[in-house]
Order: sequence, then C-alpha cells, then structure tokens
Amino acid sequence: MNSAIAEAPIEPQAGMRVALRGALAAAMALVVALHAVLILALHGHAIAASRYATVAMVLVATACVWLRGQRVAARESIMLRWLSASMLLWGVAHFVETVLGPPDAASSLAVDASDLIYVVAAFPLLLALSTTRETEPHRSIFFLNCGQMGLATLLTYVLLFRTPMTPQAASTMMGTIYAVDCELLVALTLLRFLAWTSREERRVIGSILAFLAAYVPVEVGMDYATLHWNLRAGNLLDLLWSIPFGVAGCLALYLPLEAEAAGPRVRPGRNRMLVGTMSPLLITTGVFALAASVALHFPVLALGSIFLLLVVQGLESGVLQWKYLTGQTQLQERERDLWEANAALERLSQLDPLTNISNRRRFDLALDQAGRHAVRHKKPIALLIIDLDFFKGVNDVHGHSYGDVCLVSVARMLAMQAGRPYDLLARYGGDEFFLLLPDTGAHGAAAIADRIHAAVRKMDLENRASPMGGRLTVSVGAGVSDAEFRIGAAALVDLADRALYEAKKRGRNQTCLRTPVSGPELVGGANSAPA
Repeated sequence: MNSAIAEAPIEPQAGMRVALRGALAAAMALVVALHAVLILALHGHAIAASRYATVAMVLVATACVWLRGQRVAARESIMLRWLSASMLLWGVAHFVETVLGPPDAASSLAVDASDLIYVVAAFPLLLALSTTRETEPHRSIFFLNCGQMGLATLLTYVLLFRTPMTPQAASTMMGTIYAVDCELLVALTLLRFLAWTSREERRVIGSILAFLAAYVPVEVGMDYATLHWNLRAGNLLDLLWSIPFGVAGCLALYLPLEAEAAGPRVRPGRNRMLVGTMSPLLITTGVFALAASVALHFPVLALGSIFLLLVVQGLESGVLQWKYLTGQTQLQERERDLWEANAALERLSQLDPLTNISNRRRFDLALDQAGRHAVRHKKPIALLIIDLDFFKGVNDVHGHSYGDVCLVSVARMLAMQAGRPYDLLARYGGDEFFLLLPDTGAHGAAAIADRIHAAVRKMDLENRASPMGGRLTVSVGAGVSDAEFRIGAAALVDLADRALYEAKKRGRNQTCLRTPVSGPELVGGANSAPA
C-alpha cells in the first residue's frame, strides 16, 4: 500500500518521458525521410535544403542527448550536456557554412568562419572528457582547462586567418587541425572508457565512442571523395551526415537507465587512476602543437602560449598535490581519532561499569602477563580473593542501591591497598574482588589481608543481615605460587578460591592462605586461629 502511494506521483512523469522519447525518435526518422525526399525532388539543386536538413537532424539529436542528461546522476549529466554542446556547435558551423554560401563540393575544403566553429565544436567534449574523478571537485582546474580551450581557439584563429599562406596551404592546415582534433577526441574517449567508475559513466563514454566511430569515417570519406573524386553535394550521400547524430540520439533515448544506488561504483585501482591522471595531458599536448605551428610567424605568441601552458600545468599539479596532502592530513587525523577511540573502547571494555576498576577480562590478561614475568624473574605471585560476607542479605534488607554503595566503597578501599603500579584490583563478579600481587610471597599477602580487614572495620558499613555485629565484613582467600610459577595461572586462581572456601567454612571475617605445598592456614581476620 505504501509503495503504491509512493510510486503514484512518478507515473505521470514517466509517461511524459516515454511520450517525449517517442516524439524525438519520430522526429529523427521524419527529418531523415524529409531530407531524402528533398534530395530526390530537387534533382541536384538541393544543396542548401540538404544542409538545413542535416542541421535539423543535429538539433533533434542534441535534444535527445540533453534529455538523457536530465535523467542521470550529476556527474554523467555534465558530460552529456557538454556532448550536446559540441553537437550543437557542429550544427551551428554547418548552418554558418550554408549561410555563407553552400559549396558545391560534398565536403567544403575552403577555409572560412565555419571552419573555426567546426574546430571549436570539439572543445566542450574535450573539456568533459578531460575532467576526471581526481580533478572534478576542483573548479580551479576546470577554469584552467577552459583557459586552455580559449588559448586553443585563439591559436587556431591565428593559424588559419592571420598566418600568410595560400588557400591550398590553408585548406591543408585546416584539414590537419581537424584531423588532430578528431584523433584527440578518439584517444581521450578510449582512455576514459578504460577508467569508468559507474555503469552510467561507461554507457555515456561508450555512446561518445560510438558517435565518433560513426562520425570520423563519414568525415574522412567525404573529404577524400571530394578531393579525389570531385564528389558534389545535394545527393543521397548527404544522408551519411545523419548517421553519427542518429546513432548518438538513439543511444541517448534507448540505452537503459539505472538508479545511482543500483549502479555499483568501481573503486579506482592503480591503472584507472593513472589513466584518469594522464587524460588531461592530451589537451595540453594538442594546444602545445598549435603553439608550435604559429612559432615561425608569431614567435611571441607561441612562446607566451607555451609559457601559459607550463603555468597551467604547474597550477593543476599544485592543486592536485594540495588535494593529496590535504587528504593525507585528514586521513592521518581520522586514523589518530580512530586509534584514540579504539583505545578508549579498549579501556572501557576492561573496566567494571559500577566500581570503575578492572573487570574479569583485564584480570585474565594481567594474570597471564604476571605469570610470564614470574617465570623469567623467579618471583612468587600472590592472589587475594575478597568476598563480602552475607552480601545477599545487604541487597535484601537494605536494597540494591545501598548494596552498590557498599561495593563502590569496598572497591575504593581495596584500590588503596594495591599501592604498586603493577598490582591489579579487579571485580571478578558479583561481590568478589581479585587483588593480584606480583612479586609477593606469603608474608606480604598476609600483611595486606590484615590491612584489608582493618580498613573494612574502619569503614563501619551497616549490614543488618550479618551476625557479625550488624556490620559489613569480608572473607579473604589468599593463594601464593612457588617462586618459579610452576603451577600456572589456573591453579593459582583455584588455590585462592579453595582458601576462600576454607575461610568461609571457618566462620567468615578472616583470611585463609594456601600455597602449593601447604594446606589452608588462617593468617588474619577477627576470627583467625592456627589451622
């Protein structure tokens, strides 16, 4: 029900898109058909009409590409809009060529204002293809590339219209520039096709590649036929110009679309990053070649252009390096924050939340470390298990809140008894506390146990459930290992636990001590006596 309601507003828009797509496809077919009819009807006098029909085909194909750009993610949308701009400029050049006077030849080899527009038509697409994932976030790099395009336009104008040369030489130069333009487009498109990061980007670049694969043979074929076979305009071969734009329009209309979330993005590997980084250099190479071409007649302009190209490359490299260093700094800061957060979590995972002392996990780690230390240095280890007598009665009679107060108070007192840096106090569970005393023998353990009993009496905490005068008392079980720690960690815990059991069995409020070679020995507390 909810999904049906959510999808309801989208259906009219989807219907409108389908209708618009059908209308654009029908328009392309109608323009091609009308183009053919005009050529057949006018019998060789359809040069201008044929060219206007080609312009109409370009306009419809441009609309198709623009429409797809409205329906995809922002990054691919920008590339499609630049493609539509290039196609539109090509149509403008064709229109200007027709207005200036359509040549009889199938492909104009004379140099006029339209030729400059033909060359410039490739620049938006070159700009889109040179904007990679690494340079996309930086508008400064985009404007620097726009500056390179502007410089290329100026150099092309100077080379074609200000450099002294014969019309034949100008025509040859124009053909060379246009050929290099097309070669750059194909090379850059192939490079970008190898470095796609999403399915839609792959489709967009694949569509551009298909457009160029259809356009370049038509352009080269028409130029060759005009030059060597004296091919005239106004015949059915003019329909060939509709092929590349028809391919671009149909691909834009009928290639499948995916939601950005559904289209997986590829993590850029080393090869993809290399291709993405090298792609913009092709444009600089082309502009450098233009600057070198005008060096003979305009050396100042050529040297100034080369200097500007070096400045542009330096600035782009500086921006990318700054981005890299900034990213590295942010990464290091995040790693440090993550390390600190993990360290804090690690500390928290080893603390008892109520008493804020070590928990059982931390105790187990400390006992293992102390055992290895004891083996190396041949020192005994003492372990005291402190149990609050009749603590269940505290909770039952006084309430759990008071029981928590007793636990916290005892924990603070015991922490004061663990005076050395390597002593460890831990709440092992419930009302049991473990006091780990490395490098401590039986006498030291007994002395600390006596101090604990004295400190508990001094605290004078009430426990009406206890027969020990209604005050809180503790029982202590002490286990002491041999000097070489041959018994191991588990046996030491068992030794202290059995000593605690003996202390409780003999009346509580006392300390019982065990070693690997001795039985239970009462060594402290109010009720202690020789075993």
